[in-house]
Amino acid sequence: MDTKNFTKQLSKHVTFSHWSRKSFAIFASLKTIVKIGFLSGTLTLLANPEKGYSQTDTIQVGNHLDIDEVVVSSNRTPKAFEEVSRIVTVIPSEEIQASPAQTLQDLLRYAMNVDIRQRGAIGVQADVSIRGGSFDQTLFLLNNIPVNDPQTGHHNLNIPIDLESIERIEILSGAGARIFGPNAFSGAINIITNSKADKEIRASVSGGQNGLYATNASVNFSSGKLNNYIAFGLNGSDGYKTNTDFKSKQVFYHGSLNADLGKLDFQLGYLDKSFGANSFYSPKYPDQFEHIRNFLTSLSYSKSFGIAKLTTNIYWRRNQDRFELFREDKFHYNDGYFVTTENDTAKYYQINYSYPGHNYHLTNVTGANANISVSTKLGESSFGVDFRNEHIYSNVLGESLDEAIDAPGEERGKYSKEAERSHVNFFIEQDYTNNKYNITLGGLAHYNSDYGAYFSGGVETSYWLTSGVKTFASINQAMRMPTFTDLYYDGPSNVGNPELKPEVANGYELGFKGYGNNVTWTVNGFARDTKDAIDWVKEVGADEFTTVNYTNLITSGLELSSRMNFKKVEGLSSFVNYINVSYSYTNIDKETDTLMVSAYSLDYLRHKINITADHNLYKSLGLSWSVSYQSRNGAYTDILGEEISYMPFTLFDAKLYWRANKYEIFSEVTNIFNTDYYDLGGISQPGRWIRGGIKVNLNFN
Repeated sequence: MDTKNFTKQLSKHVTFSHWSRKSFAIFASLKTIVKIGFLSGTLTLLANPEKGYSQTDTIQVGNHLDIDEVVVSSNRTPKAFEEVSRIVTVIPSEEIQASPAQTLQDLLRYAMNVDIRQRGAIGVQADVSIRGGSFDQTLFLLNNIPVNDPQTGHHNLNIPIDLESIERIEILSGAGARIFGPNAFSGAINIITNSKADKEIRASVSGGQNGLYATNASVNFSSGKLNNYIAFGLNGSDGYKTNTDFKSKQVFYHGSLNADLGKLDFQLGYLDKSFGANSFYSPKYPDQFEHIRNFLTSLSYSKSFGIAKLTTNIYWRRNQDRFELFREDKFHYNDGYFVTTENDTAKYYQINYSYPGHNYHLTNVTGANANISVSTKLGESSFGVDFRNEHIYSNVLGESLDEAIDAPGEERGKYSKEAERSHVNFFIEQDYTNNKYNITLGGLAHYNSDYGAYFSGGVETSYWLTSGVKTFASINQAMRMPTFTDLYYDGPSNVGNPELKPEVANGYELGFKGYGNNVTWTVNGFARDTKDAIDWVKEVGADEFTTVNYTNLITSGLELSSRMNFKKVEGLSSFVNYINVSYSYTNIDKETDTLMVSAYSLDYLRHKINITADHNLYKSLGLSWSVSYQSRNGAYTDILGEEISYMPFTLFDAKLYWRANKYEIFSEVTNIFNTDYYDLGGISQPGRWIRGGIKVNLNFN
């Protein structure tokens, strides 16, 4: 197999333009072009290779999709596509539009070894982890801009976009600190939005059970060399049980300018979301409520200079949150107390806890980074620098202010505390390829204003055993800083710890990938050795959890996945487009055998099986479905204080759709068999939920 010539020819046809030529390319700080013959979990479904990956009309998209040959990026340094030595999952727009998922959270649930634990339905709030990590250990990016919230990982998915705006999702499994910096501890998820040059207007309206409604509208248009994408969304529901109602609205703009002096990308988004938070953080408090306002903006610039390419970004993210332990609209405010209609004060409502009032938080994150890649006879070299400042105002998190300040837009809210920290990262990476062999080495030097200096390094290598099978291995380090909640939060059931130090880990991976005409597969094992793991723990029988650098954890696992493409199989291609199957197993052992009760470290997804498929039924009529089996290690405490072990469950989802030239009519059902299940604490999840709607696409090209 002449891999070099094959790569050159293939790249001409299947390079994703948004990945290889844009500053927000897949984990664009990586700037790598790599081939993944198999993409695990919710496997990539792409248009015909000869058409490349120009954005396709999502209503007109065909059902015959092929991912046998894909070009993606997964490192800081450009590299040949078949030399990737990591597991990356890509979910493109075609699969997003065909899936029965209603939200980003639902969609990620189909990905291999990605653990989605939802507190509320339809995207209200979810914790996301990869390979047994905690919800604070996954890094999120929007068009390559980090959007993690330093207050808590519960806010990481406060992103002002909906499924209609997503062009694709890219998931890197395993430690990524040397690539992205701190907090890419167990993996990273990059969400790429629409930015095509087409002139079109898209709109969708849907509704369903429990008073569910959703409306979305977007427009693409160009002005000279400037491509513009603007999207609006509004949705809500009465809730599937008491105090699970929600309302959400967002607006998002993405502009891309190709000029002689370089390429500019600009994004701006705003999200306003409020929701009933029934028992979100404790079953003792069923009347919780939360209101979130999120704003983000960024500007990116890229330019090639002969053998070198420069990419820079600046960004600002602001998240404002009001958390009500006792939902205010059930009370009226009188003389410093929230009083019920029976004139009982919320301060002694349900349990004897003195309620001081709502929690108010305001986080501001600003950052800037630059990366330059250089191609020489020695291979591909990349150098980068990143600066980030994190600040929070709060009435419960941080150190006391000399004088309290008003919380913007809040009738009674005041901030009496604040905390701030800054860090700078220096990156370096070298990639070398020699025929069938590839090796990549990289390092991150990190300095934090609170914790001092840390170093994270890594090496990845791969080798083609035959023309259709290759082996790969990697060793990478990671670190994560405590969130402000870890450090400072004191509540009725929690006590923070300002003396926490970062957790660090070494990650290992070894695997094989196979490529055939109609079947691709991967088999890999992984391990992570975590030191000073951060967790909320308590003594047996105690009421309060506190944060500590709990212990050392050994995480290990196995991942198997396969994609069967029936497009070229005579007799089946007219009915079955593809079937994706994945299985993951994870185990975590703690180094010290203590009697402390752990809230997060030993509460993880042990077994997970995903099966997804798409069919042509008759002419323009199609059907997609998914099955997900989950078996979780751990237990939760119910309202009576009893420890209840999680029970395994299986979920079935399906979508029936009719696609015409300019419109799509669809009906979808989640949890078809009305399974009663718990995947986070004692919060019962929604049963069967049916919705339907119509999408319209008017293309003016």
